[in-house]
Amino acid sequence: MNLAHLCARVAVIATVYTAASSADTPMALDRVDLSFGGYLTHSSANARIDGADGTIGSDVNFEDDFGLSDDRLVGRARFGFLIGDSQGIEVDAYRFHRSARQQLDRSITYDGTTYDVDAEVAGRLNLDLGSVAYRWWVPAGDRDVWGVGLGGAYYRLQGVIEGQATVDGELRDARVEQSLDAWAPLVELGWRHAWSADLRSYVDISGVAKRNGNTTGHIINAAVGVEYFPWEHVGFGMEYGAQRVHIEAAKRNFDGVLTLRLAGPSAFVRMRF
Repeated sequence: MNLAHLCARVAVIATVYTAASSADTPMALDRVDLSFGGYLTHSSANARIDGADGTIGSDVNFEDDFGLSDDRLVGRARFGFLIGDSQGIEVDAYRFHRSARQQLDRSITYDGTTYDVDAEVAGRLNLDLGSVAYRWWVPAGDRDVWGVGLGGAYYRLQGVIEGQATVDGELRDARVEQSLDAWAPLVELGWRHAWSADLRSYVDISGVAKRNGNTTGHIINAAVGVEYFPWEHVGFGMEYGAQRVHIEAAKRNFDGVLTLRLAGPSAFVRMRF
């Protein structure tokens, strides 16, 4: 079952549940909301993977070294519902997958394998990120609410480089793939303002940090947006967001560091109930 089908099923369940509540909902919030859209990201991804034999890897920029475009449209989905008046669940997910092929103008060492100058090399970087948080909302007047959320975020990273390389002193085709995944605690802060029943703005800040284990790092997100509902249950949203992902891995067969920066506008179709 894909994310869209899962969100749709949960939305139906949450709608039935919340319809039974007669409590007043703040103007800045919806009892149930569901969003699908696209995130036009401007990216900068830097990685270094050291080899199991102690070989220090090269600092690789996937945009510069592999000719990846700085801009890419990424699908994104969100879902949330209230429990009572001041608490609720929020889910957010997106996938950032990049790949390209480039003629190298410098040698690159990745996981102990050296890809030579003028070699044709393909690079791929994939990030799947999803989060779920329990939020508490505090009204501040008739049109504003402030919120804090606690939850967890799951991320999965995969880096692949393949092409002509020097392996044990010989020139041959090589492919190196490394991946890691982890759950980490999540903290969110948010603000919502209702200009009217159909026009609202918001600011969200969240942080993910993992300090223990073989995989450590942090993810920071910030977003500011506006949403407009020309119809009672269907509307549109525009948002500008930025993310910084920094992950360090110390595994049995490799050590690595990844820093990924994303920034850009998002557009959503929103449904509320």
